[in-house]
Amino acid sequence: MQTILEGVQQHWQDLRGRTYDLMDVLSDTDLKARLPFQESQDVLYQFRCMLGTQESWAPVLLEGRMKGWNCSLQSVEPGEAVSMERVREAMIKADVQLQSTFERVDWLKVFGNDTSPLMGYLRLAEHEAHHHGQLINFIYACGFPIPESWADSWALSRNVEW
Repeated sequence: MQTILEGVQQHWQDLRGRTYDLMDVLSDTDLKARLPFQESQDVLYQFRCMLGTQESWAPVLLEGRMKGWNCSLQSVEPGEAVSMERVREAMIKADVQLQSTFERVDWLKVFGNDTSPLMGYLRLAEHEAHHHGQLINFIYACGFPIPESWADSWALSRNVEW
């Protein structure tokens, strides 16, 4: 029987693995793509938000509350181009740190605010999935390739028959 830790680790690896699958089919130029409305953030913003939330999430899992938000990619100089490889390296580093945090968590502990680390993890996973949804808009609006794992998990296709 799988432990909670093993289940969480496997779930995160699968979810984040899909993020990496999308990164595999995007170019550095794609990071600047925006949706066709003024309020749209770019693709890099989606990855930055996913990364920063993950990097800031250990206190939620260990203490039941966030202590602030910070992203290692925030220090990019104005006009400096960020590469997909730099985003990937930051995410890999954050994944190692998150896995280390997972190993220290008492998953069913109830914090004073009536949350638990398991509920905190679910919120982190929802956040990642939310950004997958945002990125699906970019896939269709910008004509990005659909990774096989996204086609399977999110039922994506360019040939929809109802």
